[in-house]
Amino acid sequence: MLICMSSRNIAVQKSVYDALSREKRSGESFTSLLRRLLEQREGLEEVAGAWGRASERSDHAALRALRQGRRQGP
Repeated sequence: MLICMSSRNIAVQKSVYDALSREKRSGESFTSLLRRLLEQREGLEEVAGAWGRASERSDHAALRALRQGRRQGP
């Protein structure tokens, strides 16, 4: 049985290739790596803009708490 998969070549800068190679897991193909990274990005899109949806009052309260924590130290 012969299975033919279509493929495409893409050109990337060496620095991008090196970064992708570092992200690649043992035994993982570049296709699987790119699919995994895209799926992670799609998960982030669900929460994108959440900070903008928070009320301005809660933003200020969080900022005040952070500033107070810095002044008090560890």
